[in-house]
Amino acid sequence: MVSRPRQILEVVSRLLKIGGQILVFEIHPFAYFFENGFDFDKLNFPSLTSYFEKGPYNYASGLDYVGGVEYESKECFWFMHRMSDIINAILKNGIAVHEFDEYNFNASNNEKTKMFDKFPLSYLLTGKKN
Repeated sequence: MVSRPRQILEVVSRLLKIGGQILVFEIHPFAYFFENGFDFDKLNFPSLTSYFEKGPYNYASGLDYVGGVEYESKECFWFMHRMSDIINAILKNGIAVHEFDEYNFNASNNEKTKMFDKFPLSYLLTGKKN
């Protein structure tokens, strides 16, 4: 998602007809806590990413979601969003939330991420334009 969820949802809302539906399956913001090398064995809490820090954050490598293997790639950037940022952006753009579910797996769902399966790692949200 872009740096400002409300802006992207404004575009989505303009493109949807009345009664049009939206489906979002995305990495849960909670999953980003562990992006900066948190290790459960070391309990290095200072390395946790803040839920309230907006970013931008950057990567200089890519990740094969199936095999969990990192590879060289161009630098990319991402921004942290709270669930309230995302849901409020949807609601403020005339889209009613019909369903919201959280899951303990994400797109990568490989051996490296299985240790985090006690946390919400992805979510599914469906809605309809009013």
